[in-house]
Amino acid sequence: MGRHYELTLIVDSQSGEEAVNQTVGKYEAFLNDNGASPVVADRRGVRKLAYEIKKMAQADYTYVQFTAEAPMVLEMDRQLRLDQSVLRHLFIKIDEAPVVPSEEPAEEASSESNEEGTEASGDAKEGDE
Repeated sequence: MGRHYELTLIVDSQSGEEAVNQTVGKYEAFLNDNGASPVVADRRGVRKLAYEIKKMAQADYTYVQFTAEAPMVLEMDRQLRLDQSVLRHLFIKIDEAPVVPSEEPAEEASSESNEEGTEASGDAKEGDE
């Protein structure tokens, strides 16, 4: 049984969206090929950096949660240090297992907000009478 980790990747966004997708995809594939499970990636997109890193003012942020063994994380850390397109990376041990997001809760939440909006407008009509 491996430990639970969260990886923060800050990737050079100057080379284009395709290059960023390729870099993130390469490390997701590395995790899947080496037995990490489940791999949950959360792309946050291009953000302005608080300070310049390698003369870059903005970069693409991606958060990846996974469960893996320590030697695999060490090898991935080595590869990330060698990759020129990765400006910074950070591994954090987390307590909970990564949760794979499902599409159903988002649909339920939007239907609930629509119902609340309908009820609120119904209440306003009763108060006007």
